[in-house]
Amino acid sequence: MATVHLDHLAGRHVFSEHGRSIGYIEEIIAERDGSDLVVTEFHVGIFAAFERLSASTIGTALLDFFALRQREGLYRIPWGKLDISDPARPRLLCSDEELAAFKAQPEGK
Repeated sequence: MATVHLDHLAGRHVFSEHGRSIGYIEEIIAERDGSDLVVTEFHVGIFAAFERLSASTIGTALLDFFALRQREGLYRIPWGKLDISDPARPRLLCSDEELAAFKAQPEGK
């Protein structure tokens, strides 16, 4: 198993199995497993960068002002569905149909 540094993944463009752009990795979610942190999912797409803002009243107001909460484009992609063997070009390991199941509603909506 190769080591991949998370800072090499953050901000990278994610591509479908057919080379279509899905969006950028905006957030990497990990959970504690004993003394380790285990990556569970990647947040990809236009809304992912703003998702954290929606946790505050001011953030929600800003998102509403710029109509960002109405935009589609946040995918919560499970760890096993993203090939990161080439950190410069991560790609999905699922079909476009399966990707649709990973589309998330923005939090706070």
